[in-house]
Amino acid sequence: MRLIKRIDAINDSLSKRIDAMNNELIRKIDETNKRIDALYDLVGKNYEALNNRINAINDALSRKIEETNKRIDEVNRRIDETNKRIDGLVKDVNEMRESINKRIDNLYDLMGKIYQALIKQETTQRQ
Repeated sequence: MRLIKRIDAINDSLSKRIDAMNNELIRKIDETNKRIDALYDLVGKNYEALNNRINAINDALSRKIEETNKRIDEVNRRIDETNKRIDGLVKDVNEMRESINKRIDNLYDLMGKIYQALIKQETTQRQ
């Protein structure tokens, strides 16, 4: 009987130690879970804050790209207008050059006729 009492006492003692260790383990697991939850919340907040910053930067870049595209469109429009003006000026210059060339040709023809008339006159006077 003593042996059984002793075994029961050892068994009770081991059960209490196991229960105490189990309770301590559960407490530590709960604390760890709370810390994990806190870290998870912190990571979530940091992720949300970072995501908001990224979205803000993306929006700002989108606005700047849009403004730049508008400026490019305006510059292209001005280039087109300038090209049209240049085309008009080139056309006018070509027409003027053609007209001047015709006038020069007419002057040469007239000078040729005057020269021939002078030669005729000279030959007539010599005769």
